[in-house]
Amino acid sequence: MNPYVDVSVIKDFKDEDIGNYSVICVTDNLFSLTRLIEINKRCRTENSGFVLAETLGPMVYAFLDYGKHVIFDADGEQTKPFIISSITQDENPTVTVHEDKRHTF
Repeated sequence: MNPYVDVSVIKDFKDEDIGNYSVICVTDNLFSLTRLIEINKRCRTENSGFVLAETLGPMVYAFLDYGKHVIFDADGEQTKPFIISSITQDENPTVTVHEDKRHTF
């Protein structure tokens, strides 16, 4: 983590805590989907970012919501989806994309 970022762990999470932080990050999903939606809505109300990230065996997912996030796209080019199948741990890593999926990279 960036050494200039102040990180706090909230052991007993309460909605009232949200306004004290610029981003709430949930990494151990011990909440129901309904509760996660409530937390996300409260983050929007408090102008705090919301990050949900979880590992499920070999799978990983992340959900990010920063409310009114504006992207300034210089060329208007459409995004290109692809699946990464591996990344080497070398000094100059190699990213390999899934060979069964077409891409232009």
